[in-house]
Amino acid sequence: MKRKDVESAVLEYGIKRGVLTFDELYEAFPADYFPPQEMERFLMILDDLGVKVLERIERRRNRQRQAA
Repeated sequence: MKRKDVESAVLEYGIKRGVLTFDELYEAFPADYFPPQEMERFLMILDDLGVKVLERIERRRNRQRQAA
């Protein structure tokens, strides 16, 4: 898959969910494929689009809130 295709897919996924994790970004963009400067640029784009980037998603806590 081409780099631009990967970027587009991750942006689309992030916009749809409203949130991404750093693990998801690192999986999509390995360091040798996506240098730190490019990652910073991509993070700024996500921020401009309103996509939050979190260390991890608190799934268990969210499920408990929904059940209450």
